[in-house]
Amino acid sequence: MKLTPRAKYLSRRKVLVLGGGPDGEVIAHKLLQRPDRYNVVGIFDDRWERLENEGVVHSAPVLGSVDDMIALCREDLPDMIVIAIFDAGRERLRNIVRKVIVLPVDIYLATDIFPPGFSSGALHDDGLDLCLILISKMPLSGGWFWAKWLEDKILSLIFIIAFSPLYLLIALLIKVDSRGPVFFVQNRYGFNDKIIKVLKFRTMYVEKGDPTGADRTVRNDPRVTRIGRYLRNFSLDELPQFFNVLRGEMSVVGPRAHATAMRVDNELYEKAIDCYSARHRVRPGMTGLAQVRGYRGEITSREAAQKRVDCDLYYITHWSLGLDLKIIFKSISIVLYSRENAF
Repeated sequence: MKLTPRAKYLSRRKVLVLGGGPDGEVIAHKLLQRPDRYNVVGIFDDRWERLENEGVVHSAPVLGSVDDMIALCREDLPDMIVIAIFDAGRERLRNIVRKVIVLPVDIYLATDIFPPGFSSGALHDDGLDLCLILISKMPLSGGWFWAKWLEDKILSLIFIIAFSPLYLLIALLIKVDSRGPVFFVQNRYGFNDKIIKVLKFRTMYVEKGDPTGADRTVRNDPRVTRIGRYLRNFSLDELPQFFNVLRGEMSVVGPRAHATAMRVDNELYEKAIDCYSARHRVRPGMTGLAQVRGYRGEITSREAAQKRVDCDLYYITHWSLGLDLKIIFKSISIVLYSRENAF
């Protein structure tokens, strides 16, 4: 059974240990002493083949490398990851942390050093002699998850009902203006790098459309229909995404959902931008902090793309209901009075 963020503290926590050999075994063995609280799924290590050849015995199965662990997390998230490599060099530890920090889970660094006042670490209540330092916390866990969930459900229902006559009018205008379907469906990145199908009103001619998103839209783009120019200018083509929000695939506010083939400087975003996948630790939004800070529409340089992602990561770290409301009202103001980057 897959655990959701709201259930993770109410049942046994699924744990992945990153680091084999004696260090990982120490952590796995101690966590396995509390089977009522922890389910150690497996151990991962970039040197796992060497561990097998040396005949190292572990209390939990060794399941592969760090990349194998990330692939597993994309399919079924654990509740916590413990990095257990006590004598790792600075660069090795840095590279490992940079790989796993993009995952939406609690990540701990285990150490065999017990500072005064911190000798029992994060798991003192469990009576385990461990020193675990929290280096990354899952965003929107516990009560905050429910607050964001309610915000999205309530707002999406309100907007869908309020705009229902407009939905019908836009659908009619699209059908009159050009042949083809009313809606355009595009694969985009969702929570935890999962692919979701995002809805939009179709704004391009069918034969000229780009479902992949590789070819970004430019000013006076000949692919855009007559009615499509108005829809894009006022962001009305985004209105069907309230149904994505209602289905739980998106949020009203969050990092914008990017097309999987989106590029900057002719290179995929995930390769060009540092820690790009970390923006997928929460559900994508219809609007976001980057959009109200001037990074809306066409992005042509790596520097601008990096700043857009930096805004997304700041939002994830500093999320609050108040911040969401500020972004919503600012987004409405931009749509009404500042549309120079919408085309």
